[in-house]
Amino acid sequence: MLRVADGRDARLVTRYADVRLVLSDRRFSRSSYTAGTLFARSTDSLPLATTDAPEHSRRRAAVARAFTARRVRALRPVVEELARHHACELAEGPAPADLVSGFAVPFAQRVMCRILGVPESDIARFRPLVDQMMSIDRYPAETVARSHAEFQGYFAGLVEETRAALDAGDRPDGLIADLLAPDNPARRLRDAEVVALSAGLLIAGYETTSNVLVASVYHLLDRPGLLAEVRAEPDRLAPVIEELLRFQTLNGTGGVPHVAIADVELSDVVVPAGSVVVPIPDAANRDPDVFAEPDELRPYREDNQHVGFGFGPHHCLGAELARLELRVGIGELLATLPGLRVAVAPGELRWRTDMFVRGLWELPVTWRRS
Repeated sequence: MLRVADGRDARLVTRYADVRLVLSDRRFSRSSYTAGTLFARSTDSLPLATTDAPEHSRRRAAVARAFTARRVRALRPVVEELARHHACELAEGPAPADLVSGFAVPFAQRVMCRILGVPESDIARFRPLVDQMMSIDRYPAETVARSHAEFQGYFAGLVEETRAALDAGDRPDGLIADLLAPDNPARRLRDAEVVALSAGLLIAGYETTSNVLVASVYHLLDRPGLLAEVRAEPDRLAPVIEELLRFQTLNGTGGVPHVAIADVELSDVVVPAGSVVVPIPDAANRDPDVFAEPDELRPYREDNQHVGFGFGPHHCLGAELARLELRVGIGELLATLPGLRVAVAPGELRWRTDMFVRGLWELPVTWRRS
């Protein structure tokens, strides 16, 4: 049990079957939980994560076409180009270098900027604002509020500029223009929704992916035998990444609060209507009834039905894009940086323990110069 912001007790849901039920059953409502988020983001900046159908369904349908398997396959040349650019830039610079700021963050940011139609010249301003909004309690409330206002204000201005360009007969590239285009009536949203969705997609599209990428590289470098296998046979990287998604603890607050709107049975216990529950996907991914040796990294685990991307109607919209970025990004790093290794002792690493998305603040690495 834990106590949430409005003083109510909440149940933690940790078993795999129960977590999947909470995430997929309409008897559990996200929008009925009104005590705010468990981290610094405001509810209104999470237009998908904190809403139920039909509002969630309408908004998700408006943006989902940009992240279908077909569209993601078409993006592969762009993702490969950006991964190669940043890996080569890292290789040509001084060593040791930070894998977070030197590769993962700019790589994932630029992928999302290309998709959304956000000018890449604006990238430098995003990370400090996002760090503040994605904290649990790292920053003062007034700092977080300023970051929210600046970030939302930036996207409000971009939406206004994009609409003006469309009205003038131009057609800018990117999802923002697609959402505003008058010839796409089925995808029309209010401007405020386009602002919130665009801002949220940029954050979700780079914050989680960049942190998972760096942590995954760290786990690979910490296992020389597995690293050698992946280097020798790059096709093995895909199942290894799936196991890393299961194995890693990604969510610093556990999960998204839900409210039971009817009595529901979870593991032979009736959760009364009105109760708050917080499903913990990271715990579900370690359920021994589902995953043999759950606390071990087993790279070629069969039938790995992890819930690292969630489950049900809120299953991560960008899951296939994230998989592509992880495979291409990690593969490019291993190909471009021979002898890649961590440049500091494990005790010197700083883990993001006070952030919504766990990971490393920096990962100093070095490599063999050819």
